[in-house]
Amino acid sequence: MNREIQQRLVWVKLFEETNDAGLVCRRCGISRPTLRKWWKRYSEQGIDGLSSQSKRPLKSPNTKINAELEALILEMRSAKIWVLDVCKQN
Repeated sequence: MNREIQQRLVWVKLFEETNDAGLVCRRCGISRPTLRKWWKRYSEQGIDGLSSQSKRPLKSPNTKINAELEALILEMRSAKIWVLDVCKQN
């Protein structure tokens, strides 16, 4: 168990013993949302829930191609004019 997980386990156990989030947060120097996050993960998943998870989104809304760009790509694919062919002709 790495140091990060051990520290989070201390926070969670202290909260379970005292049932006072304010006290735990002041003693440990963390925010209430942070304590709630780790306590919730620990109660749902056990010690495995205390490991860091990726913040990367599963889907990115910015990767959508609009209809105009899609039409241009399809047109270029069907044109059968490739850069190497153009270079060979010159």
